[in-house]
Amino acid sequence: MLKNHLKIIVMNKLKDKSMSGYDLIKDIHNSTGSWKPSFGSMYPLLKELHEKKLVNVKNMDRKKIYSLTAKGNKVLAEALGASKNIMDVMIREFKVMECMCTPKERRHMQSMVDEIRNNRVPFGNLTSEIHELQDLMMELHSNRKVETREKDIKAILNDTIIKLKKI
Repeated sequence: MLKNHLKIIVMNKLKDKSMSGYDLIKDIHNSTGSWKPSFGSMYPLLKELHEKKLVNVKNMDRKKIYSLTAKGNKVLAEALGASKNIMDVMIREFKVMECMCTPKERRHMQSMVDEIRNNRVPFGNLTSEIHELQDLMMELHSNRKVETREKDIKAILNDTIIKLKKI
């Protein structure tokens, strides 16, 4: 699934501007704020797109510069149409969820939907920390430490909440 997303992202970036693989990686990282495709995923993908005649390649100063072909534009338009349908389904699902939420939760959800529509990742720069906290909580749960150290965990989380509210 990630490979297909990366393919669409790369083609969408190349729609407006020719770039090298390295520049694509930097641009994707800058626009998402957190996710950085690896060289091992980018260059085979660019090779595949070139073999399928979806991108052109020009050699410039020891760099390969990629640009979208007319065929690539057509394939991208179809893919973006399909992703718009997916986004419409997600928005409908959010609307159903709104019925179960408080007004404050609805505002937060709408803010996140707006970020996704604008190609930004909600909490983008905090993704690794959020995942680390989730992993740690799951590990504590698996090791039965949530039950045995519940009081300590609550104190730490409450401390964190107080500090975040001050921001």
